Amino acid sequence: MSRVRQRAPWAEPADILATLHRRWSSGRYLRSHARGDRWEPVRIPIKGPASNELLDRFDEVRRWSAAFAPGAPGVGRGLTIEHRTVRGRSLGSSRVPARAVVPTFEELCSVLGTGDDVRALDELLATAGERIPALVPWMADHPMTVLEHREVWTQVLAIIERVASNDTRGTYVRHLDVEGVDTKFIERHRRLLSDLLTLALPVDRVDSSAGAGDFARRFGFLAKPAYTRFRILDTSVSSFPSGVTELTLRTDELARAELAARTVFIVENETSYLAFPATARAIVIFGSGFASGALGGLPWLVQKEVVYWGDIDTHGFDILSRLRVHLPNVSSILMDRTTLLAHRPHWTTEANPTTRRLEHLVPAEQSVYEDLIEDRYGVAVRLEQERVPFPSLRRALSERAETNPLSFGVASSR
Repeated sequence: MSRVRQRAPWAEPADILATLHRRWSSGRYLRSHARGDRWEPVRIPIKGPASNELLDRFDEVRRWSAAFAPGAPGVGRGLTIEHRTVRGRSLGSSRVPARAVVPTFEELCSVLGTGDDVRALDELLATAGERIPALVPWMADHPMTVLEHREVWTQVLAIIERVASNDTRGTYVRHLDVEGVDTKFIERHRRLLSDLLTLALPVDRVDSSAGAGDFARRFGFLAKPAYTRFRILDTSVSSFPSGVTELTLRTDELARAELAARTVFIVENETSYLAFPATARAIVIFGSGFASGALGGLPWLVQKEVVYWGDIDTHGFDILSRLRVHLPNVSSILMDRTTLLAHRPHWTTEANPTTRRLEHLVPAEQSVYEDLIEDRYGVAVRLEQERVPFPSLRRALSERAETNPLSFGVASSR
């Protein structure tokens, strides 16, 4: 049975307009306009009938050609249609639409109805040129971003001017006194403000080691304090008042605290953290994504034995790997294949597993991680630490203390 060859569709006026709108949305035409580039007429080929179709589909060809006639519905003002000659058997030659041409930028705006956007961009560029000229080249390169923020551009410029004219050291972002601006405004427009401030400020006022996500540090503001929550697992290591077993302190203040603990556990799950058993010469930190950000604020961690306990899933191993960037000697507990396979009834499914290469796992951990990303035991297998019974934790702590008597052991229950 022979297969009938499907005819390729002929272009319609709507296809031409869709192409122009798509190109406009990319910013290419506005970018060229804002930069003052020389205009080149836009030419878009029109896919039409082949010569052998002129006779077979004569009426269709005639109706199709008429759709591109000047003034026809769908053919915008300013759109010029060029024709080509097609020679067909028995019918001689016929002229059919070949390409759509937009001769000028003004006619392009007429076709697309984008004149208001152009006028708005021109006004914003003129205003920036008068107030902060350093921003103009960036604005010309990112016209669509500028237009997306046209309603707040007055506040954006006011923020740039205020930061540029004031020393931000010793102040928080919320101290910025700009009408219509609060910290939520800055958070919503953080990426844009970061790009513009980087252009407007002297180099020595931009901390290039901090990205847009750390807006305060990048531009010299006081950063919001980081906090660390921890429990004291052995009261003999604490210099805090008697009876105090759990605290949340500013990380920079905890960095100066005198803690005689030899071992520091980092636990991701809050329930597991709260129920962690009394352990000799130890404290436990509630991780909750602790991985790397807070570590720089606790330099004494490098002098401790640090043990991480997280979920047995791809992200749990990812956190462990990132921990070792700062603490190469950190070890893990209950994140091994034996633990995983012993708790099969408690497995769940990891929502968005990672498959990225982890550089800082020991061979046994790497082997389990590879099993997980290769779905050796099932699709996206996950064992959350809160589903591991606490007798398993007590056994792991006891076994570790037996193999390393200078390490930690389970203390008497309080």
